[in-house]
Amino acid sequence: MVLIATADDSFRTFLEYTVKSKGLVVAGVSDGETLAKRLETMAPDLLVLESRIPGVETQTLCERLRLAPQTRSMSIIAIAAEGDEASRQELLESGAHQYLSRPFSPEILMTSIGAIWHDANRDPALGLRELLTFLDLELEVSSYRVRRNGRTIHLAPTEFRLLHHLMKNPHRVYSRDELREAAWLRAVHVGPRTIDVHIGRLRAALNAAGGKGLIRTVWSVGYALSE
Repeated sequence: MVLIATADDSFRTFLEYTVKSKGLVVAGVSDGETLAKRLETMAPDLLVLESRIPGVETQTLCERLRLAPQTRSMSIIAIAAEGDEASRQELLESGAHQYLSRPFSPEILMTSIGAIWHDANRDPALGLRELLTFLDLELEVSSYRVRRNGRTIHLAPTEFRLLHHLMKNPHRVYSRDELREAAWLRAVHVGPRTIDVHIGRLRAALNAAGGKGLIRTVWSVGYALSE
């Protein structure tokens, strides 16, 4: 299910037509009140969110969706309203997985959706090693599940990819560039601050399940999974 939120009716119609033409189920909203009601009654797989919606502080919404258990695994594509390209970095840091600037072609939109869902469904190559473990932490690649001390941890797709990469080689220190290549599409530009924010979210999620901190910061170098 794809939920599209834009203030521009003609633009939303274009997006809905593009997504529906690929056989996907789509719903559309044009204001903050309707968007809030939809999110209360449904859990879309993907939210396509324009950066300027009446009644919505987009950055705050992305942060809230990342924190709520029922929506933290939902993917978000943020779209810059015309003249609002400066919001890109803030939205990526707040939890959006991709960012598109108008104008863009239908092919660009569907490529972005396909890439996100490809990651969410896991690349079959990752399934060669289905269960990764480190101390009291378990990650099941095929079922997209993380547990610590037997407690399930709900992670957003970016945090899951970061943890998966760290767990493949515990104790190894990964640079921010290496983590960016592992967790983000190459077409998406993210800075060091964005990587730090997502590592912080991953660390908080792991710590909430109890036990000692498992992500070690190596200043000026990067991060490692370590006791």
